[in-house]
Amino acid sequence: MKKQSKLSELRWPIGIILAIMGVMALGVWTIEQANIKPVVMDDYYFDTYQDVETNINDIIKKQQAFDKKYHVDIDKKAFILGKNTLSIVIKTNTNKPVNDANITLKITRPDTNEFDKKPKLISQKNGVYNFESFDIQKIGRWQIMTKITTADQLISFSKNEVNATK
Repeated sequence: MKKQSKLSELRWPIGIILAIMGVMALGVWTIEQANIKPVVMDDYYFDTYQDVETNINDIIKKQQAFDKKYHVDIDKKAFILGKNTLSIVIKTNTNKPVNDANITLKITRPDTNEFDKKPKLISQKNGVYNFESFDIQKIGRWQIMTKITTADQLISFSKNEVNATK
């Protein structure tokens, strides 16, 4: 019988220890990367995750009822660097203007909340809601997020992609 060398006897224990150290190193690296680029919470529903989770069935029913009764049109197809304005038109499906809606508007980048804009409503007439001007500083993708609540307590959430150019 051939006698094994000391190194060949320790091959498996050394491999297991190296694998454990590698997994621990990857865990530390993952935590460091998460601290460098933290998670940005999605606020599509303008509410906390917990409240949305609790009320999602009611939210969906109100959204479907809103879509059957109303039509929303956002006039922006693109932004430019600098000052921009935005108007939202809300009409019933029979083409009557809706004048009693409550609109929450947010202009945001899809990857970060750092550049968020929340323009205030400045005027409303014949179903046309005009918002104050806001400044766009970066070229690229932006999102127009809206939450519309009507007098009959129906709710609409929307997210529209818009490109910003020079």
